[in-house]
Amino acid sequence: MGRYQPGRHDSFIKCETARCGASNAPEGSPEYDGECWRCGEPLGGKPEPGDEVTVDIVDEKSDGTLVCKTEDGFVLFLEADVVAIEATVRVTSVDETYGEAELVETEL
Repeated sequence: MGRYQPGRHDSFIKCETARCGASNAPEGSPEYDGECWRCGEPLGGKPEPGDEVTVDIVDEKSDGTLVCKTEDGFVLFLEADVVAIEATVRVTSVDETYGEAELVETEL
């Protein structure tokens, strides 16, 4: 069902529930399940290009790119000069495990 099977999938979504961390098959695959097979909590999907989402700015890479996370834990990279811990961004591209975004507004 939703259980991640090494060798069959080269990417996966991890359950964000504390003390669970179970892996799930990639979104869109026949084995994908919207709920964690271990704890039953809903798994967050990834945003689509064009979506506006609120993110927490969690880190900055050495080249100045900001590392952001959505509420569901999906990682987005943002190239902006921002002094805030939260921002609203527009998703510009999405890969299997991360995406890129542009700044819409900051929230202090």
